[in-house]
Amino acid sequence: MRRYTGLAMFASVLLLTAAGGTAETALAPHRAVYEMTLASTQPGSGIVGAGGSMTYEFADVCDGWTVENRIAINYTYTEGGQAATTTDFLTWESKDGLKYRFRLRNMRDGAVTDEIEGVASLKGKGQGGIAKFTRPEAMTIRLPKGTMFPTEHTEKLMEAARAGDRLLARVVFDGSDAGGAYDVNALIGRPHSAPPVSSALVQSPSWPMRLAFFPSDRGEVTPDFEMALDYHGNGVAQDIVQTFKDFSLKGRLQSVEPLPKPGC
Repeated sequence: MRRYTGLAMFASVLLLTAAGGTAETALAPHRAVYEMTLASTQPGSGIVGAGGSMTYEFADVCDGWTVENRIAINYTYTEGGQAATTTDFLTWESKDGLKYRFRLRNMRDGAVTDEIEGVASLKGKGQGGIAKFTRPEAMTIRLPKGTMFPTEHTEKLMEAARAGDRLLARVVFDGSDAGGAYDVNALIGRPHSAPPVSSALVQSPSWPMRLAFFPSDRGEVTPDFEMALDYHGNGVAQDIVQTFKDFSLKGRLQSVEPLPKPGC
């Protein structure tokens, strides 16, 4: 769910029994709704309030996995103004993890401010590839060796958590901006029981995780973005905190429901 607008990195953020997993390790297609509120601000941010919702939908579409992520936030500023923002982020990822399509649209007070669209492909597992953008302008960028797309990254996070690993570092491309891939460093805590929403999808223990996103080609020591969340083993995220440069947002899970398997 990031940005996977992470939360795309939700996303960011899935492999099923039908795709070769087991009942114990399968990650579940689902639709989740989160209440979004302002968690904190830094001096000079200009933000005094924020609230809204996020809807995250992960589905099996036979030839791949899709994510539909919509975030709607109303901001209030210190000078008294307000702004209504929405982000729509749609992705498709092939089940072998080698092909990817993405489309993002940001709006502010009903006007489109950003649009990103394109496709990406990898030469093979652990290899590099390319991303071809059609918006905001036609361009092709290189994806470095080791790049993976969001669904496979989520699977790797769950594998690491089950194995008892406490750190996972990977290169991830999600297409949520035109800057290329990110080095994503994940710290994984020990599993614990979280207060559940009334759904069988969140009855299992969850792992607290903190993900930091660094531009992979700029050698930055400060992440562009961070996300803390509790991940259940089926890929459902419980509480989420998204931390930007000068403020952070908290998402609290309000409802979650399974999506039906396709008739492939």
